Amino acid sequence: MIERSTREDAVWIRLDRAEKMNALHLEGWRDLHDALERASEDARVAVITGTDDVFCAGDDIEVLDAMEGADDVDALATELRRVLFGIEELPIPVIAAVNGLAYGGGCEIVAASDLAVAVEDATFALPETRIGAYPPYAVERMAEMVGKKRSMELALTGEPIDAATALEWGLINRVTPHGGLADAVSGFVDGIVRSPKDSIRLAKRHALHGKPDRGDEDRIAGALARATASEGCRSATRAFIEGDGTGSESGE
Repeated sequence: MIERSTREDAVWIRLDRAEKMNALHLEGWRDLHDALERASEDARVAVITGTDDVFCAGDDIEVLDAMEGADDVDALATELRRVLFGIEELPIPVIAAVNGLAYGGGCEIVAASDLAVAVEDATFALPETRIGAYPPYAVERMAEMVGKKRSMELALTGEPIDAATALEWGLINRVTPHGGLADAVSGFVDGIVRSPKDSIRLAKRHALHGKPDRGDEDRIAGALARATASEGCRSATRAFIEGDGTGSESGE
């Protein structure tokens, strides 16, 4: 159910289980985690997208209903969290290319991604409480992105929001017509790979730490010094000075 393809500097990971609205079961979450790990070794950027008019409907409810005990549910929850927090820790940027409905775990994938582009008729929802569950990643992380009241509205009511609202709230970065999704994602990819990969990785890593204390300030200063002294930074600086002011073309 996971298809993988390479387009220039990005690995595209497509959820392809259209008959189940790209809902994920235990093996699906594991396969997605593995695909992301492989992408971090092979490419500068990872892109997650869906099939047809669905991004991802989250967990497979029929599989959840068939689970016989707490151990089965715990195994599924563990894999889900491994994917979502793994996206945060992945050294390369992850872009969600939201081609349609993104519910439950699918909405959380969007939230976990570093950047997100959605088609104009995409919808987003966290309906877990309606089946007696709750969205773990969203409850822990989404308030930082959209604010507490908005994250609680999604988590407590289960009601969907449209792409325009998701953009206004800060859940996604861009809204595009259906035919423009790939081009919008490519624009982000092109912008990312123009920078040295080490500086992109540092920017992503330190963005997770929030407001630094004094110890973090020293650590960040040290990381900045090492990055600035690197050959990649020197090459990019020379390219910026000698070229048109856009920086390194190679991004090495």
